[in-house]
Amino acid sequence: MKRNQFLYFGVVFLTGVIFVLIMNRNSREELITAPIIRKKFRLEDIHVKKISFERNGLYLNDTRYNSGGISSYSKFHFRDTIFSFDDISTPFILRKDKNNDTLKLIKNDKVFYLLISEELVFDEL
Repeated sequence: MKRNQFLYFGVVFLTGVIFVLIMNRNSREELITAPIIRKKFRLEDIHVKKISFERNGLYLNDTRYNSGGISSYSKFHFRDTIFSFDDISTPFILRKDKNNDTLKLIKNDKVFYLLISEELVFDEL
């Protein structure tokens, strides 16, 4: 009887390890193929109607972005005020120029700025 239990737990353990490895690989491949938000890349204007931060990922309009550490805790600057990403409600427009370190969030004719280089400290890759 103990031999059957040992075999059973061994199979369950191996199945769990294989499952975790496959899920990790799939998540990493999804992150690598996602649109990238980095200093050297341009970001077309995104009219954000829905935003979420799931499992350390930035989702804009249900599309995952490789965001280099940008999270709900990221700080946007407007004049002398600092806002977190959670403080700014949708809809808004995100814009970034090529070879520029600034991500611009435009809402109601106000432009909020986020320095991407500060967020790279939290980058997954």
